[in-house]
Amino acid sequence: MRRISIIFTIILLAGFGLISSVQAQTASLYLAPSSGSFLTGSTFSVSVFVNTEGNEINAVSAEITFPPEILQITSPAAGTSFITEWITPPNYSNEKGIISFRGGIPWGIKTSAGLVSTITFRTVASGKAKISFGKNSRILLNDGKGTDILTTIINGEYNIIIPPPEGPIVFSPTHPEPNVWYSDANPSFSWEKEAGISDFSWSIDQNPNGRPDSIGEGLQNITSFTDLDD
Repeated sequence: MRRISIIFTIILLAGFGLISSVQAQTASLYLAPSSGSFLTGSTFSVSVFVNTEGNEINAVSAEITFPPEILQITSPAAGTSFITEWITPPNYSNEKGIISFRGGIPWGIKTSAGLVSTITFRTVASGKAKISFGKNSRILLNDGKGTDILTTIINGEYNIIIPPPEGPIVFSPTHPEPNVWYSDANPSFSWEKEAGISDFSWSIDQNPNGRPDSIGEGLQNITSFTDLDD
């Protein structure tokens, strides 16, 4: 009876060791940066990364959607992608708001931050822009079966805002060239009137970051100064 008991114990321990060594078959796709604020009329880039979470993979496919009324793709670049063979290079439609690609690594790869592609967007309107992975996204295990192990995705959400007004264009009829020195110490300045403006406030100083106060000085768009220092 003792001999049977000892053999049973050894088999049980070996079984526990076998179970603990099994690698979880999971992987993730994520966008970086996954958030941010950008001005309308500007561009920004979002990169697609893979984390194989210790598994060896040999193919990645991604379908990414974006709001075409807010964002437009200007450049889907593979760049320094770890993908070695593109089955379907990055291709997109700015009308439908979608970009997709498929690529492989024949000998397999393990990576925690593998760059797949970098996408450059141009902002065309303000609002919340969500960039999301679609249901056809896949990460395939290098197991000879094409097992999909994509379990986690991290999408992106971006705040596209209208830039603050830069103020009217200012010019001088007496001193038209800003980089030329004039002997006249009595300059006059004028500025454009924009639609909907009902009042102006102005100041003059030697501080390039100087700002006028918030007290209105009328709707006239010209003023003069006398005996100014250089």
